[in-house]
Amino acid sequence: MRVAVLGHTYIVRANRGKYRALERRGHQVLLCSPRLWRETDFGLRTFESDDRLDAAAFSCPFHGRVRRYWYPRGELLAALRGWRPDALVAETEPGGLAALEAVWAATRLGLPLLPFSWENLPLTGWSRLAALPVYRAARRLLVGSGGAALVARRAGYRGPLTVIPQVGVDPARIPPRRAAGPASPPTVLFLGRLDRKKGADLLLDALAAAPAWRGLIIGDGAERGNLEAHAARLRLGDRVTFRAAVSHEEVPAVLTGADALALPSRTVPGWAEQFGHVLAWAMAAGLPIVASRCGAIPEVVGDAGLLCAENAAPELAAALERLTDGATWRQLAENGRRRAAARFTDEAVAARLEQALRLAWERNDADFGL
Repeated sequence: MRVAVLGHTYIVRANRGKYRALERRGHQVLLCSPRLWRETDFGLRTFESDDRLDAAAFSCPFHGRVRRYWYPRGELLAALRGWRPDALVAETEPGGLAALEAVWAATRLGLPLLPFSWENLPLTGWSRLAALPVYRAARRLLVGSGGAALVARRAGYRGPLTVIPQVGVDPARIPPRRAAGPASPPTVLFLGRLDRKKGADLLLDALAAAPAWRGLIIGDGAERGNLEAHAARLRLGDRVTFRAAVSHEEVPAVLTGADALALPSRTVPGWAEQFGHVLAWAMAAGLPIVASRCGAIPEVVGDAGLLCAENAAPELAAALERLTDGATWRQLAENGRRRAAARFTDEAVAARLEQALRLAWERNDADFGL
């Protein structure tokens, strides 16, 4: 099958693993991406060329704004007509302008449309209205979590669904660990944007109550200065290290220097954790996870970590203390590797996408992955 894909996620070469895996399964892929995309942590990104996938890069107005950016219609339609796909996957969020363009292009070319959505909080206002024509046109909706499936149903989607991660991981990129257990002293890693919703302040509070652990906080954001000041007030000293954000390509190597991953996200107005891609990387690397029950985190982590309530630093500290037990650490590490292999590798995600494409082509209305 020839599959055309719209989405800004694939401006970064490291995010294309599932589509390379799909090509290894005998399909052909055309990536249609903005040429430029402005990211909060990494500034202005430029489309990265790829000699293994067909690609078309477009100058998109309002790049960097997920719901407002759009493709130049004439150029997009010409690229799709010239490549002649059998299906169109729109990883553009149903409530955005680019998703409406995908509806237009799929209708003009008579293609089955498979939009993708992460939205796990109720759609409101313009986003809800804009999503309705996308839902009506979808042959099958791809969603990033069970919560996103529920939101789509409540917003009016009545067609078939497939739950699927948007981006997979490649375990072959992860260097081997130096030991089959936590180091002494062990290090817990926080890897993400430094803003309130990600909860790095809660990890600092937990470290103050779990003196056996050191912390490594990697990321940039508006809260960086406040977090460093908070660590000083807690007198954590050299038990906590702050480092700047790393690129997608550097993530696997960073994971091997830690003994656990923390993601203590908290729900804020308009946002709850939609997936947490770093969780999939941690599981593939054999890192036990300590995290909150925010958004999709419990669904993603499963039996590969210890979960606590949101905004509950004492529970987070207790979870870290449990991980100092070697048997507990090894069991969670093994659970994570097994879970990642079954659900989150590029190959596993490509297999699920292949099934979704086949069901859409056959007009099979069975839900999958719920």
